[in-house]
Amino acid sequence: MNTQQITERAHELESAIRGLKHTKFLAGDDSCLKDSEKYILLMLATLNDGRPVRPSEAAKKLNVTLAAITHLINSLEEQELVTRAASPDDRRMVFISLSAKGAAMADALRKSYWKKICGLVEHLGDKDSGELVALMNKISVYIKDAADV
Repeated sequence: MNTQQITERAHELESAIRGLKHTKFLAGDDSCLKDSEKYILLMLATLNDGRPVRPSEAAKKLNVTLAAITHLINSLEEQELVTRAASPDDRRMVFISLSAKGAAMADALRKSYWKKICGLVEHLGDKDSGELVALMNKISVYIKDAADV
């Protein structure tokens, strides 16, 4: 490909990525949670097999600042979706975990998301969905390698 062809294809790709970003794939459920709150609930349900985690662990896993996690945890705590508890060994350490209500919400979000993923596979068919998986894996490798430069 020459430089002009690369530039044109890059514009097409950027437009497609922007279009995907605005679809809000996790949205569309009955909750009135922000997408970032949904991600935290899903992460808490899966990280450490649902056991309590320190806010710093959650921030690292989601690649956000501790301040951002704290803000989101405060909101989720107000909605009674997460609980905060001091460590019995060291009262300075705080752990967060899903409440029963939060676990039910995370389960509903997971089921909704999985239904959408399966629907996408069905829509694309075996060949196209397989190609998409291969391309997404290539993209992940490229992004990781580019970040290491």
